[in-house]
Amino acid sequence: MADKHLTDNLKGNYFSSERKDMKFLKGFTLIALLPLWAGYAFALYNGDNNNLSNCSLLILAFSLMNFNALCGVEKIENKALNLIAKMDGVLFFVWALVTVVQLLIK
Repeated sequence: MADKHLTDNLKGNYFSSERKDMKFLKGFTLIALLPLWAGYAFALYNGDNNNLSNCSLLILAFSLMNFNALCGVEKIENKALNLIAKMDGVLFFVWALVTVVQLLIK
């Protein structure tokens, strides 16, 4: 059993033995990113630095939890979640680029 798991990991099948509750968590966090992005945009529009910071930290945490799905390395079986993951990935990389540019300008 341990040898089979080790050979699967060496072949690159890291997510082949992913548990069902972890798949639910991945889907939940991908869907939760959408209202977080909306909250970030609303806080940015209102100039609320406290909510802007809180949303940024949550976006960063949820995006790092799903980094393989956001980058396109891992494909999710559900087409809607796969589309949400791609959209969240684009938003995340644009957000990261804008944040780096803002830090360099200041």
